[in-house]
Amino acid sequence: MEELTGNLVMVHPKLSDDPVQRQGQVGIITSADLVKDEIYVGFGNSPLGLYSTDALLVLKPHHELYKDILTHIKEMDTPDFKTLMEITLLQEKNSVNYLRDAMELAATNGRTLAYSTVSLQDKLGLVREENQAQKQTASMSR
Repeated sequence: MEELTGNLVMVHPKLSDDPVQRQGQVGIITSADLVKDEIYVGFGNSPLGLYSTDALLVLKPHHELYKDILTHIKEMDTPDFKTLMEITLLQEKNSVNYLRDAMELAATNGRTLAYSTVSLQDKLGLVREENQAQKQTASMSR
């Protein structure tokens, strides 16, 4: 399992219940307990936020995003294409400041956010316990 502490994440902009009100903001993971599905995220001098992995977004890997952009270029508006290409250019610089800029750029609209990010849960390949139980029940009844 990769170390999560220090990674940049964005709180999902449409998260309905966020006690620290950081929807759409970029923060840094300060600690994580994947067994409990608890991720603590810092936002500078503000209080830490506690989130589940499905409430946090990360950028798709550079090569995957670039491939998706080229595959779906005909379906995109020109401004979205330009924004997504700028995100990939920022990712190539591989610096925390540039990655923060790329994440903030990804949030400019719902289309660019959907193309350029995945939930932390999906990135880690985690499936919530209730989903696992449903899948096991379904496979047993076959």
